[in-house]
Amino acid sequence: MFDCHCHILPGIDDGSKNVQMSLAMLDMEVRQGVEGIIFTPHFYADMNSPSTFLRRREKALQELEANLNLLPQVPDYILGSEVHYFRGMSRSEGIESLCIGNSNYILIEMPFRTWQPQFIDEIEEITDVLGLRVIIAHIERYFDQDRKLVKRIVDNPNLLIQCNAEFFLGRSANNALKFMKSGRIDLLGSDSHNLEHRRPNLIEAVPVMQKKDKKGALDHIDRVSRRIFEAAR
Repeated sequence: MFDCHCHILPGIDDGSKNVQMSLAMLDMEVRQGVEGIIFTPHFYADMNSPSTFLRRREKALQELEANLNLLPQVPDYILGSEVHYFRGMSRSEGIESLCIGNSNYILIEMPFRTWQPQFIDEIEEITDVLGLRVIIAHIERYFDQDRKLVKRIVDNPNLLIQCNAEFFLGRSANNALKFMKSGRIDLLGSDSHNLEHRRPNLIEAVPVMQKKDKKGALDHIDRVSRRIFEAAR
């Protein structure tokens, strides 16, 4: 398993508050069988420039790495970011620096306010103009948006789709399994922020998926995850 969306780096966003929490979250990931993690702290263009964000991210990583020897085992990891949508992002200087590792994959969180067609235009331009591979974060959170606009994203083969493990748990499980059968889930993430109500939880979702996975959805997710890790090196 690969956790392609999480907030484990300490003290950089609303995720892990300190190194101790980050270490406990990493240990939990290992115990769940997670072999690779993409650290994706939030990037908000109205709060930081890319260069400032990258300095803060590097500082958080250094603080964590200085204590990794306290863990019996550490999963493979690479640096990324969860870039919150902002107007003009397809023409923003430094947007490429927010990609995952050395790859051209970039995780984007769409706005939670009412979508407009130009939002999707902007996302498509990131691919068409900049040549970046856009990953839409937690698509399930946008299913109450205009269906035609959501469909534009889901039907675009150039966009990758990430779902959170939580989508497959509780009341949303049936909808999640139905979406899984469509073949449009490319990546999974815990979107974990802490050790309590938003803890690492891939181990809870994968068995639910396995029971209904007749079209190789999990194999596809694994292949895409490995492809991104290889490209990020």
